[in-house]
This record gives sequence, C-alpha cells and structure tokens, in this order.
Amino acid sequence: MENISMPSNHSEVRFTDRDGQTHQGEYREVLKAFVDTEGGKDPDDIRNIYSEDRIIDWQYLHSNS
Repeated sequence: MENISMPSNHSEVRFTDRDGQTHQGEYREVLKAFVDTEGGKDPDDIRNIYSEDRIIDWQYLHSNS
C-alpha cells in the first residue's frame, strides 16, 4: 500500500486484499496488519491476519448507533 495512510489502531474497517477479496475486521498497529474478524473468525488465527503490504484499499466502518 504505497502512499496510503493506515487507519487508527483497533479501528473497525472493511479492507480489500491483493486477490480482490473484501474482508471486515480491524486494523492492529502493533502487527502492522488488518485482521479479519467477520462472522466470528478467530483474530489470533494467522489465516485471518493480512499484513499492510497485502492490502490495496480500506475504509472505516461507521456504527449506526
């Protein structure tokens, strides 16, 4: 993700990986990664963790409450 700023730590986001797959979860600054937690996925499972360089786009999710 050249020249694209990262979201705030632990922000809820929707992100797209280099394969064009969209995921929903959160950004974790300490990992420098996006974590897919959609549908109760385990955030500690390495298959659900996407490093910053694997992400082509992201956006914040906004709560309706």
